[in-house]
Amino acid sequence: IYLIESGGQIEKIILPIHGYGLWSTLYGFMALEGDGNTVAGLGFYEHSETPGLGGEVDNPNWKAQWPGKQVYDGDAVALRLVKGGANRSDSYGVDGLSGATITSRGVDNLVKFWMSDAGFKPFLDNVKQGRI
Repeated sequence: IYLIESGGQIEKIILPIHGYGLWSTLYGFMALEGDGNTVAGLGFYEHSETPGLGGEVDNPNWKAQWPGKQVYDGDAVALRLVKGGANRSDSYGVDGLSGATITSRGVDNLVKFWMSDAGFKPFLDNVKQGRI
């Protein structure tokens, strides 16, 4: 976990994430704003997904949908990939990858896991409460 601070305040939280796609394990980072709820970015640095399909996780247009999305609705992980396309006004939805159902499902599952109680949620709760 990486914390980017300025003036004693946490500005960004960088979380290592990984999960299964269709052909490989995707390894990456999710960046959150200092509130521990707003996505600053998502990127994968290693995977072997099919170029033009699951490999679209590298597409800058797809990655540009993540900043500003909210992870939690109350205590529940609400951030998700939406098959058929997310409404731009949806605070929690990101477009699924067309033609890459299994990779999309994998990204959705890894986000839900790492943001849950089994993942980084206890840490993020501590950040939100000023304990870190």
